[in-house]
Amino acid sequence: MANTCYAPVFTPSSAWRCFIQAIIAAILLPLLMLAWILSFGNPAVLCEIRRLIFRTKFCRKGNTNARLDLLADAYTLRVRDFRALYGKDSAWEQWMEANRDRYLPVFNAASAAPRPITLAFRYDTAPIAYNPPWASEAEHMAAFETFMELAYPGYDFQPLFNADPATTYASIIAGIPTNASYASGRVVHVYFETIINHEFGHVLYLLHHYDSIDTIGDGLHFPPGETGCIMDRNSNEFCSACRTALGLPLNVNNSAAISTAASVIRDRYPY
Repeated sequence: MANTCYAPVFTPSSAWRCFIQAIIAAILLPLLMLAWILSFGNPAVLCEIRRLIFRTKFCRKGNTNARLDLLADAYTLRVRDFRALYGKDSAWEQWMEANRDRYLPVFNAASAAPRPITLAFRYDTAPIAYNPPWASEAEHMAAFETFMELAYPGYDFQPLFNADPATTYASIIAGIPTNASYASGRVVHVYFETIINHEFGHVLYLLHHYDSIDTIGDGLHFPPGETGCIMDRNSNEFCSACRTALGLPLNVNNSAAISTAASVIRDRYPY
């Protein structure tokens, strides 16, 4: 578990008192920094530095949040927030911290992704001969958007047919000749469009839960007690670890709606 350093709780102060406190802080901070260096980066000394800076910065506003951790990074704060919000236990939090190398890149990519997330959609070499055909590509893109947003609740996707990939966040190339969909950077190549939620996860740096084709569905790399995830190809929704990194609510169950939305697309395929 990461070191903790909780912010001081204090009431707002007057401008004059805050001015005096700023002078005192200016004197103390160099001494504390020296102590931190001489102690080889002692977290306790760093905590006192952070607390002093916090008190000085928010002197006029005060602080009532006794659980505000001044040492935690954004990833750790997300994990702790989700633990509290969704009733996860300490074992879950410890697992998320132990696997931060796996999920921190996802957290960073998802946090940096624009909203809406624009997607340039085109066919590989020729349009897919859907049966029945879509009334228009606008209808097609609307169904595609619905399918993705159900799996990524809270995200705003905007698939744009034949848009210039240079103007969008990522691009989708549909109808590749073999059933071997893959993502390369922000370009996703799909045989069946309904694999998009898995492949777009790779765009945001999500890894498989399996180490090889033979271990798909074996429950590898999961938080305690979990076995199903889009990234293990055994569920149409993400596990709690993937959801936490992506910033998706843990209490939303769209499984039935995702299956229905998938059928709207998949049942039109000629193969």
